Amino acid sequence: MLTTMAMLIIVALLMGTSMPPHQQNRLMEFGDLLAKALHKVGWQVERSSHSAEGEAGIVARHGKKIYVFELKASSEPRKDRAIPLISQAILEAQKAAARVSKRAIPVAVLASHHVSDSLSQHIKDFASRNAPDVGIGVIDADGFRGFLGHGLEVLNAERSHVIEGSPKEVSPGNLFSDLNQWMLKILLSRNIPDSLLIAPRGHYENVSQLAAAAGVSTMSAFRFVRQLSEEGFLDERGGIRLVRTEELLERWLRASHHRVHETPARWILSRDKNALYGALRSYARRMRSSPSGDKPNEVRNVPRLCLALFAAAEVLGFKFVHGTQAHLYIERLDKEALRELGLSLEVAGHQPDVLVRVPRNPEAVFRAAVERNGVPVSDILQVWLDVSNHPARGKAQADLLRKRVFSHVFDKGNA
Repeated sequence: MLTTMAMLIIVALLMGTSMPPHQQNRLMEFGDLLAKALHKVGWQVERSSHSAEGEAGIVARHGKKIYVFELKASSEPRKDRAIPLISQAILEAQKAAARVSKRAIPVAVLASHHVSDSLSQHIKDFASRNAPDVGIGVIDADGFRGFLGHGLEVLNAERSHVIEGSPKEVSPGNLFSDLNQWMLKILLSRNIPDSLLIAPRGHYENVSQLAAAAGVSTMSAFRFVRQLSEEGFLDERGGIRLVRTEELLERWLRASHHRVHETPARWILSRDKNALYGALRSYARRMRSSPSGDKPNEVRNVPRLCLALFAAAEVLGFKFVHGTQAHLYIERLDKEALRELGLSLEVAGHQPDVLVRVPRNPEAVFRAAVERNGVPVSDILQVWLDVSNHPARGKAQADLLRKRVFSHVFDKGNA
């Protein structure tokens, strides 16, 4: 039985205000993570219909055993918050299990963005003393899962990376990882014409919707949204909605200012920039028309490519800087692919015709690339990031884009 103090805490919690929508969304995301973990170990999973608003209930079956999970999410992974929540989860799991079957096993689970080893152990010790008949679990967004009792230990997993000290373990640079940049482009795309940036456009109520739209794992999207929220760039009251976009984009710009290696290339036969456009158009056409029967590894081995920097700005209708060499993004330095374009690296000298770059963020670059008259071109956000620090009047080009394209993105309010 639970202690009198725990019961009093639970009564106080139940008399409190209802859960805000963004906290309900967070609870649903943790429920999805738990359901995926159960699927992974081969258990049959179904959502429970008995859960009230703000609760996350899951019924899972493993052999002849039936488990009823009740999940509670804590925004602050502290002992004084965790114990009341796990107490509430224990009572609700017991009631829910009794409704499902007399032999159903109740399981109470606490979730938070980060749960320390000491807090996890404290929760397990508390539950073992006060509710030994109930299975106990702790999960967090870093992949950690700690379960105890009734064969639940099969769900245990170490977190994907070791965290010391503060729960805000993600370094600032990680906010602009490759997939995070792609998801930022998705969230910003509502204010950018689709002729300038290719991305799924919509309103995303929760992380699962964003992950599905972006084609990334729920965990990747979860960490991305969590960091946006922790750093004050997200207003979760109406779904996943960016705020302080000007500051966010300026940080993105600073993070993109690193030395980029450029490989010079020359035409095998003398040509001009129009020949490059034609070659890219033909290359893109061949990629689109590849027979569906091609082996998957053959399709994957064809590198993606697109125009970049000032050449991309010109094709997109924002020519400003004259007399610079064309830049080309390619997924990897593939001599065969470049030869198809009519370019050679071996003969490149001090006067290159094309400067070839391999992007550090290939998914953000190539997923968002647009096509103009069949020519693959970097999206306008990527162009802005790339030219901003370029010595050939890059700042002037970036200022032009900021004025003409991003007037609704660079604001002091919302995106």
